[in-house]
Amino acid sequence: MLKCADYVDAQPPPDTFQIVLGVVALPTSPSYAALQTTAVGHDPSLRLFAKTGLFIKAGTRFELIVPDQPAGRLAIGWANSTPSRRVIVANCPDGRHTGWLDYDGGYWLSAPACVSLIVRADGKDQLVHIGLGTPCPGQQPPPGPSDR
Repeated sequence: MLKCADYVDAQPPPDTFQIVLGVVALPTSPSYAALQTTAVGHDPSLRLFAKTGLFIKAGTRFELIVPDQPAGRLAIGWANSTPSRRVIVANCPDGRHTGWLDYDGGYWLSAPACVSLIVRADGKDQLVHIGLGTPCPGQQPPPGPSDR
């Protein structure tokens, strides 16, 4: 569960992020360049980290889910949470009345990849693709060097 109070800012997402199902903005391909990766640990299954903010629409409920295919090689987490395969957002209040909340965090992975993520809201699922250390088809590479 996302810790609602741990947001770092209350601002709308950048124009380059894609708003998915009206509840979350993500750095999806091809509109956003792939994210840089940095070596962070000794666990070979989650040795790289790609940092990015998570912009959520305040007052909404949704889930971010890592599909079964990359099990063991991708985890997600924001707001000081332990990396996992699922993040649940449940009606975070809009204390600053901007409509959006921004959280620090990102993606942990075993190797650079174009990964899939499921956004589930209001009984609908949408699959998105995010380049981590390497671009997805049609996407620009990371803006700087990435650890491999």
